[in-house]
Amino acid sequence: MPASADDYVRSLNQRIGAEVRERREALGLSAYTLAKAAGVTDQTILNIEQGLCPNGAWSGTLMRIAVRFGTTYSELVAAAERRKD
Repeated sequence: MPASADDYVRSLNQRIGAEVRERREALGLSAYTLAKAAGVTDQTILNIEQGLCPNGAWSGTLMRIAVRFGTTYSELVAAAERRKD
């Protein structure tokens, strides 16, 4: 169990980022291509993949990314929570 809510958020952001990167690469997508599909900049995708998220502000973007991956926001976050890295 994380020491604090902030620790949990930081950890989950890192795991979501890793999940997004892994799925993007598995689909052979560039950050630019995924960004275009999600309606954001490629820098936003790279920030997400690095776990950089000011105040948890990615939910809408992650929903659009999940759609591009052929999954749901809930499944994407659940997969990230199951990650051990």
